[in-house]
Amino acid sequence: MLMFLRTLEVDYRKVRGAADVAKMFPFSSAKKKMSALVRAVGGEGLLFTKGASEIITELCGQYMAQDGSVLALDEGMRRDVLDHISAMAGEGLRTIGVAYSAVPDVEAVQRLEDAPSKDMGVVLLGIVGIRDPPRKEVPDAVRQCQEAGIMVRMITGDNLLTAKSIAKEIGILTTGTAIEGPDFRRKTPEEQKEVLKTMQVMARCSPQDKLTMVRRLKEMGEVVAVTGDGTNDAPALKEADVGLSMGITGTNVAQEASDIVIMDDNFSSIVKSVLWGRSVYDNIRRFLQFQLTVNIVALVLCLVGAITGFGTPLKAIQLLWINLIMDTLAALALATELPTPDMLSRKPYGRNDSLVNGHMWRNIFLHSAYQIFFCLGILYGVPKPIQLHDCVPSGAYGGPISGPNAQCMPLRPDGSGWVAYGNYRDTIIYNAFVWAQIFNEFNSRKIYNELNPFDGVVTNPMFLGVIFVSSVMQMITVQFIPSGFDTVPLDGDDWAICLLLGLGSIPIGLVGRFLPPINIELGTAKTVDCEVEAAAEEPA
Repeated sequence: MLMFLRTLEVDYRKVRGAADVAKMFPFSSAKKKMSALVRAVGGEGLLFTKGASEIITELCGQYMAQDGSVLALDEGMRRDVLDHISAMAGEGLRTIGVAYSAVPDVEAVQRLEDAPSKDMGVVLLGIVGIRDPPRKEVPDAVRQCQEAGIMVRMITGDNLLTAKSIAKEIGILTTGTAIEGPDFRRKTPEEQKEVLKTMQVMARCSPQDKLTMVRRLKEMGEVVAVTGDGTNDAPALKEADVGLSMGITGTNVAQEASDIVIMDDNFSSIVKSVLWGRSVYDNIRRFLQFQLTVNIVALVLCLVGAITGFGTPLKAIQLLWINLIMDTLAALALATELPTPDMLSRKPYGRNDSLVNGHMWRNIFLHSAYQIFFCLGILYGVPKPIQLHDCVPSGAYGGPISGPNAQCMPLRPDGSGWVAYGNYRDTIIYNAFVWAQIFNEFNSRKIYNELNPFDGVVTNPMFLGVIFVSSVMQMITVQFIPSGFDTVPLDGDDWAICLLLGLGSIPIGLVGRFLPPINIELGTAKTVDCEVEAAAEEPA
């Protein structure tokens, strides 16, 4: 409207400066209007009001003609005005009604604000249509949200026709329905839930309507995200699973009540928040899939070895090292995977979805079974080359394996031939186990049925760095500081055995992609990453 005044060569600052403003009535989302009381020259007051066009028109009993005369606003003229409002709204214009009334005293002003009526002398000055085009990136952002399984709803205080026109333009209103806030308010809770199944636009909405909608959607089991910028939006922002406030136009109250502040006030930023939310959630799942495999195998090996009299194949210092590389370093590697566009092509997680899904349990059990199999196979049915390495001269490694001074490692529970640094067999178990985890980190990058575990690995330098550091440190712990890690240096052929056993995790993972998921209900996880419902107050 200020830009319109500029085209008419009117400086609103001079007009405002010359006026004696006695009182301001700020915009009320409930009344859909705002007013300013100006003292006239004769001491009489003029109350200027602007707001929702059809509401302002309903309040007026008179209108100002083009020649400045004030005429009665009869029903025929009222219908004509409303027809013009509908025509402008159908073109996507936001219509604002402008009116004034003469008030003799303060009590009259308060009556006009609290309970206005047609017989109180309100004069309609005109109807203004404002075009607020959505940003060019909004339609694409809405489409991405819909492809991601998010039902985007437009909740606005605009006229119904305006709201429908804009919603169609940006792709929100497709096959769904539109409703006005007062109609929604009059329905019973069950009727409201039925309406919400198909509703995509709510016009002339009050803050209470938005709050009611959030509550009904949550009662229906949906995960709800709400955007808002005003103080009156705070209850809905607080009630929603995820509240998103505006960083530029949002009030401090709205920002405090929200979970996320959109710094650029752009709807496309919501798509980014969904993408990053899914990425973080998937990274947590990746680490859990990897860590549970490590823990299951280590627990079974130590428990079975101790029960059967062989002792734990994995020594205390080795377990500490495994804990370091499999907890700290693996967390860095798997938690730094960047989001990919295909994440927006998946359906959202449900409110009660398990954190560890069926595909993850399948991968965990499959890799655990494979690793337990070859570790226990070495422990109980040791191949002959490994047995020979466990017979060494007393106090030395790599010497003759026969003679009266030969000392054998404890290949059986009798404990004969123990040396300070552990035996060759246990070193192979430890080394093969660690390499299986290193290669399984590649498998753990994929928590669904993706066939290529190496896809996109070059985009994560942290992952590659962790793999490199873990590999180098593992070789050092086995070959160069055996006394520090209770190991025995291995020959080249045994290193090849360990690497091949570890590398076997890759084809095992590929085979597992073709097996059905294993669903185990151990608990549920509440997901709050803007996944299921998003209510947008403004389309741009």
